[in-house]
Amino acid sequence: MRMPRETFQQELDGLISEVAAFGNEVEGSLKKAIVAMEGRDAEVARQELGVDVRYKARGMDIERECMILQARQAPVARDLRLLYTVQSVTNHLVRSGTLTEHICQAIADTEGCERDEDLEAALVEMARTARNIFSEGLDIYRNRDIDRARNLQAKDDKVDLLYSEAMNLIANPSEGGGGAPEWRMRAALMVHYLERISDHGVGIGGSAVFVVTGERIEEAMQQYTDRELELGEE
Repeated sequence: MRMPRETFQQELDGLISEVAAFGNEVEGSLKKAIVAMEGRDAEVARQELGVDVRYKARGMDIERECMILQARQAPVARDLRLLYTVQSVTNHLVRSGTLTEHICQAIADTEGCERDEDLEAALVEMARTARNIFSEGLDIYRNRDIDRARNLQAKDDKVDLLYSEAMNLIANPSEGGGGAPEWRMRAALMVHYLERISDHGVGIGGSAVFVVTGERIEEAMQQYTDRELELGEE
């Protein structure tokens, strides 16, 4: 006969696997959105319309499972941290899925619109960078790689630079260019969506720090920075 603790651990492992599978699904939607963006392929974008409802329902199911597990057991500190991060990561995934659908909707709605090539190139580069950060955040969380988590924020700085570049191109279009007004308006929204997806990727990776050490990512990064400064002074 299994002990209650054994059963709890088995259910907890199952929950973590479910979150990992959920992450893979959202990552797949994001990759499709970028394929649609790169190829101006509205048909590929339309394939992802409707994922928001599915992802929200899945997020609610995972949250419910977390609550049931906590109600059945008296989890120790590490288990509580893990359950908290499962909920936090699930929230990041749901929101990223919603933003991905918004991007796909924008691509579908602007099918055939004239585009500004410089702005489109900046948008695609930003999308690829945000996707890489999101993917790395998932990998960091799966492997509890706290050193990589502490370096992920620096990579997000590139997204911030691309965000500024794209918004500048939107505000100051090239002479004789600029693309259709509808597309430019949607491009501005997509820039915002991609910046948020990158932030969610950083948040997912940062959850690994909290699971392993109990520290919030901001506190952990500050301690890491202080330690590096002290080593540099020696």
